[in-house]
Amino acid sequence: MRKIVICMDAGMAGTKAYEFWEFPDSVTTKELDTFAWEAGYQHADMYGIYPEYQYTEEDIEEDPESYSSDIEGYWEEYDSEKHDGHSMTGIPEWKQV
Repeated sequence: MRKIVICMDAGMAGTKAYEFWEFPDSVTTKELDTFAWEAGYQHADMYGIYPEYQYTEEDIEEDPESYSSDIEGYWEEYDSEKHDGHSMTGIPEWKQV
């Protein structure tokens, strides 16, 4: 199993978050990219923030705090020294795909 950290950011201050996942060794980079982007999109949606590219300028002008061009969802291979501090307890809780 590959240990992967999914990094998510809704593009607004205080919205960065991390999830710890175990994937089969056979997972591809494309599959991880897709999974991470979807997680980032869902994370932003939780805050009521949506990608600017999906909406008109009028929508964005009416409510600029609901849209961001900086929504991110990306992944990194797990590194205990780098990532353990991103969990609430200092010890990651792993989810499995």
